[in-house]
Amino acid sequence: MNQESLTLIEELHQAFSKQQLLRTEPKHKKEVLLKIQSAFIKGNPRAWWTSLISKPKIHTFENNTGYLHLFELVPGPIENVWFIADEDNEEKLLFCLPLKKIPSILEECRYFEYYIVDKQLSWMIAENDHGDLVFCSAPASHKIQ
Repeated sequence: MNQESLTLIEELHQAFSKQQLLRTEPKHKKEVLLKIQSAFIKGNPRAWWTSLISKPKIHTFENNTGYLHLFELVPGPIENVWFIADEDNEEKLLFCLPLKKIPSILEECRYFEYYIVDKQLSWMIAENDHGDLVFCSAPASHKIQ
């Protein structure tokens, strides 16, 4: 199959296979996405990063290499996170992945906007359509203890 004819989900599945990761979304995907959205997002915008509840910190890196700097933004050591692939603002694909595998996955795929959220919903990182990494914290009322 020609790489150019693959859908985003097919590219992600190939990248997950190379990293020996599960390729399935959680059964409770809708509930998780709603919790994440209510913790970080105002309203229901097409692109989440355009309407954050908390003031974000924006980090710009040369040559769209933000994904290589994810670990610099993450507060403290962390294992698994929610990884949300935004397919052209139409569908959000949700996966639970080890944070350390995400840069390798992103290298295997075409550009797309994505979000990374810790399991306690205390912070979120997004890469926007300008290649910037956008970091925000959830308001205290939304954090899961």
